[in-house]
Amino acid sequence: MSWRLIGWLTAIVVAAFLLAEVLLHPPNGHERLHLMLILGAPALITVGLVPLLSKWVSARTSVAGTVLLVGLCSLALGAVTTSAASNAMFLSSHDYRLFLVVLMLSSGIALAVGSHLTRPLAVDIARLGQVAERVAAGDLTARTGVGRADEVGRTARAVDAMVASLAEAASQRQRAADARQMLFTSIGHDLRTPLAAMRAAVESLQDGVAPDPDRYFGILVSHLDNVEALLDQLVEYARIESGQNDRLRTRISVAELAHEAVEALSPVAHRRGVDLELESDGPALVVASSTDMSRVLRNLLENAIGHSPAGEAVRVAVHTGPPVEVCVLDRGPGFPDDFRDRAFDPFTRADPARNTRTGHSGLGLAIARALVEAHGGRIWLATGPGGCVHFSIPREEPT
Repeated sequence: MSWRLIGWLTAIVVAAFLLAEVLLHPPNGHERLHLMLILGAPALITVGLVPLLSKWVSARTSVAGTVLLVGLCSLALGAVTTSAASNAMFLSSHDYRLFLVVLMLSSGIALAVGSHLTRPLAVDIARLGQVAERVAAGDLTARTGVGRADEVGRTARAVDAMVASLAEAASQRQRAADARQMLFTSIGHDLRTPLAAMRAAVESLQDGVAPDPDRYFGILVSHLDNVEALLDQLVEYARIESGQNDRLRTRISVAELAHEAVEALSPVAHRRGVDLELESDGPALVVASSTDMSRVLRNLLENAIGHSPAGEAVRVAVHTGPPVEVCVLDRGPGFPDDFRDRAFDPFTRADPARNTRTGHSGLGLAIARALVEAHGGRIWLATGPGGCVHFSIPREEPT
């Protein structure tokens, strides 16, 4: 038995006795004692019955049935105590029988109304159980759809939010699995061709059947450079995907970094018969990682050089803004319309036939986007003749 219930019953009996004293004014001690027995007997009956009722109610399998039984038990206790008190007070047996009829009518009405009102509660709780079973079976599209404002409604909304979180987590895991599969497939594809070419060149040199050994050695060096570039891109991509963006950021000049990138890639451009042009309207100062910004510029330049026809020029334009904006433009065929929406996805190429033989791993633009966005900037493809990639970085003072 709960001491809290005993306390409540005692307080109710005392309050009823004080109210009776005020309203009835018992004339003597006998009447007062009789009144105390009438008021105290229901509380004593309740104290004796509640433990038994608690065990009976807790064994029910339906929440709605439990609620209904609790209401009926409360009504029955009130009816019994009221009937006992009425029997002690009423002088006419006719009036007492009429009271019993009205009491039975009230109980029937309470049963009908209680059954009607508790049915929606049972349905909503059953839906909670059904959703839990479907989620346990792997169906993450299940939702309760319960719109109540009470505890059941709050529980239902929490369940729906939990299932939605599980669905999002499952979707992310699937995307990660697809990305890993694409990574392994792309690495295998991009390494197979240069490795096969290097093996053929080495075997020709070993067998002494190479007509021009120097040219074969040049092929080996070229393929090794491409494989090294691919591995470098893969390491950088893995670093970005792991969330390692802790490189030191200082105040740097984007125009100066663009000049260094042009100087470093000029030999590559000249071998392809491509000129590099740089224009800037100022130093374009930003707070950023010089290593990251250099990689963005070189990736875009390498991509533009690889797609630029011989005899044409790749132009790099730096504008101070704000924000600082860089444009890398080549005179090649540009980006196909069906490729533009996925141009910055990893391991995608406008021409699927391009592989590490041409120095393109399909990671350059993906890495550039990740690094630019990590600095609060944005990168996009512009329309127009040739391929044109823009990116912007906010101008900000060092803290």
